Amino acid sequence: PTSSSSGISRPGEAVSPEDLRDVPIAANAAEPPWRDLARHTAINPPGRAIHPGAAPKGDRLVYATTEFGTRPQIALKTVDGAASYQITSNSGENLFPRISPDGKLVAYASNRDGNWEIYLARLDAPAAATQITFEDVDDIAPSWSPDGKRLVYCSKPADSTVWQIVIVEIGSRLKTYLGPGVYPDWSPDVKDPWICFQSQPRTSGGRSTVWVARPDGTGLREIVGDKTRVWSAINPRFSPDGRWIAYATVNKSPESRAFGQPEAADDIWIVRPDGTLDTRLTDDLSAEWWPSWGGDRVFFVSDRGGARNLWSVRVKPLEDPKE
Repeated sequence: PTSSSSGISRPGEAVSPEDLRDVPIAANAAEPPWRDLARHTAINPPGRAIHPGAAPKGDRLVYATTEFGTRPQIALKTVDGAASYQITSNSGENLFPRISPDGKLVAYASNRDGNWEIYLARLDAPAAATQITFEDVDDIAPSWSPDGKRLVYCSKPADSTVWQIVIVEIGSRLKTYLGPGVYPDWSPDVKDPWICFQSQPRTSGGRSTVWVARPDGTGLREIVGDKTRVWSAINPRFSPDGRWIAYATVNKSPESRAFGQPEAADDIWIVRPDGTLDTRLTDDLSAEWWPSWGGDRVFFVSDRGGARNLWSVRVKPLEDPKE
């Protein structure tokens, strides 16, 4: 999204805290595949709001934030509301929150006791958190299975540089290891579930791509990637109906290469799980990453205005020629 007479701030301009919602932006040339740009947090630098985890209906949002102190804590707010509710309150860092399919729990990662572990908390009584992982490794970025009985996350021993995708049964704590990858996300389809994830660069300075696989490890394939390894595709997230995957790019857009920071994220894109209809969703000069789909909106982190805040756009229906 770019600035216009609609009142949207340009990168570097101050944005007043009361402007939590913004009017639609007029298209510059071709009509963009989105409308109704909105800002959902108003944190000033050096504070930040990151890792949005929207509820499937898009009415609520959990995220990690420093609005309560120097270490990030998990917060909950309604999408249209101004006030946030603090979920965690501990001496560690708390990141990657995700609301359960039934809307009652939040899964997140915390290093409150040293290494990173996965925790669950009730949204209506968050003080009593349940620890899910216990090994002497770092476990981050949980995502719920459609039935709410399993979590997929990524795990890495302290003496390793390779992250592994892991599935854990919440009740039994039994684990299944799928292979290398980071930031997994589970599709919402109970009958035909898939997991998307970001690959790790094989060499220093390498690039990441987006892959999908079934929870049993079959069907592994790359759906978004640069054959020349100039740009990266990162942070994939399924839409609530499972028909799209939102992701961010690094060093792909001409604007980012010309005016931005080469190794910072640049734009949000959406693509079909089969790799078709790859569509650029945002085109602001500011870095935009960590997409999260709720309802018909894609939420994301943007550093426009000098601070990392949460924004969203409403995705217009896109027609598939095959349908």
